[in-house]
Amino acid sequence: MTPATTCNPVLATVVRGGEVESVHRGSAVVADARGDTVLAVGDITRAVFPRSSYKFIQAVPLVESGAADAFGLGSEEIALACASHNAEPVHMERVEIG
Repeated sequence: MTPATTCNPVLATVVRGGEVESVHRGSAVVADARGDTVLAVGDITRAVFPRSSYKFIQAVPLVESGAADAFGLGSEEIALACASHNAEPVHMERVEIG
């Protein structure tokens, strides 16, 4: 184990068929309206790269600005904007213009 995994507690355990399939370590922090830490678990000073977990936030302006409606985007297109994918044909067909 690397130091990063040993300093963070187990936050979730996945059990399948009565057996532990995997455990997931992590850190979390809760802050109040002033930004003061109310609760901290694990190494909250370590940099993180949220990557795909923020995609839905990136899609919010698409909907709130009215662009989704203006371009006639439905739930499938909006779901695609919120998702990770590898440009599979089914995804490309959904976003092609013309």
